[in-house]
Amino acid sequence: MARQRPVSPRKEPSQRRSRELVDLIVKATTRVLLKHGYEGCTTNRVAEVAGVSIGSVYQYFPNKDALVVRVMERHQEKLLGVMTEHLASLKDASLEEAVKTLVHAMLDAHRIEPKLHRVLREQVPRIGALKALHEQHSAYEPLVTAWLDAHREALPVADPAVATWVLIAAVDGVLGRVLVDRPGWLEQQQLARELERLIVAYLRGART
Repeated sequence: MARQRPVSPRKEPSQRRSRELVDLIVKATTRVLLKHGYEGCTTNRVAEVAGVSIGSVYQYFPNKDALVVRVMERHQEKLLGVMTEHLASLKDASLEEAVKTLVHAMLDAHRIEPKLHRVLREQVPRIGALKALHEQHSAYEPLVTAWLDAHREALPVADPAVATWVLIAAVDGVLGRVLVDRPGWLEQQQLARELERLIVAYLRGART
């Protein structure tokens, strides 16, 4: 079995100048990924776009996969910010309001740099960063779980944590297909309505 390449940085920058250098390199990696895709993303090309030496790249990142993971982490931070901002208002929401909030939160998150999102989504399993991607979901899942737990008497949900995982995985799976097959649908209200119907039907019949 092929040995998996390391995806962690060699070291983290500690001074402002080094942080600015890493930021420059990561932004260059994003531009290269968008223009050339994963296959066309090389450390030499990243160094050229960043306007730095290849040695400067290798000082912090052992290979291109480590660069891609850093881009993914920054992208996920943006998505997480959108999700938590939307879901913070769940506490007193009705079922319909909560479902709309969740769907629109995930739609808005997937609208952030959709081309980059698609490239990263296609390559994350390949570079061994799937666990890191899934861990991002765990940062906002408790908000949904807390809402479900507070409404257990009205909704037949046996386990709020499990129901949350299923809901988010289901919607994320649909939106992943949309990004690949029908990216234009992200802007269509019909997609949001269909996802809302899916979630409401699941929650109202969660316990059999």
